[in-house]
Amino acid sequence: MAFGIFEEIERLIEYIPIENGNDFMSFGGDKLSNGVTIDSQYYFKDVDGVATRLGVIEPGRNTVCVRDIIKLLNKFLKDAKIEEILDNKNRYRQVQNSGSGLPLKNLLFDFCLAAFVGDKKDARLYLSHSFHLLGLHKRLALLLSLVINDDRATSQSSASTTNNGLSEDSDVRQLLTMLALISEPNNINIYFDSDNDGFDERYRVYLYEVQRISKLQHVDKSGSAARNSVATTTSATTESI
Repeated sequence: MAFGIFEEIERLIEYIPIENGNDFMSFGGDKLSNGVTIDSQYYFKDVDGVATRLGVIEPGRNTVCVRDIIKLLNKFLKDAKIEEILDNKNRYRQVQNSGSGLPLKNLLFDFCLAAFVGDKKDARLYLSHSFHLLGLHKRLALLLSLVINDDRATSQSSASTTNNGLSEDSDVRQLLTMLALISEPNNINIYFDSDNDGFDERYRVYLYEVQRISKLQHVDKSGSAARNSVATTTSATTESI
């Protein structure tokens, strides 16, 4: 996508009616305002035609919803790199090139894994670290906080015995998967559970989600350990989730 498109998409998040949207320390209470859902429409003037150009809203339409924003981000992330969603790209590159060995992008990956399984405590912790240490853009962090804190189910929630609200929504889980793909650690051995003869539960859920969106959108699987793993994942692994 064109340079700066993420910043244009991110501006849409400002229009979302969010309660307690200023807690950038614990990310513990962000929710949609009472009566508002992920599909509720609100007015937005698409000054730069971003939403229209990407096919999320039709020409002449002047309303947008949270799901529209998530779909925009999913399109952007298909070709994105981790640096493009960070507030200070140069700082991140300097840290990575310093030889310090700090795996900063792992923080966002672990957030996604925790969100997949509904572990809000871990998800909030990793999101806070992703914001303060990795340098995740503020509005994106706010949207992700909304994902893990709003318990209201949606019409596209996945089949589950638990109710983790927005994090079970199909489009939201695709967003988490796309973020996980660009932040996946170079060494995935830390997610291997020898006691269970394979990857741990969170990583297996991640592999399942990658497989799911790959079937839907033909996501490119090259250049990533998880993408290569998905190609050889058996049906038994999927059924064990």
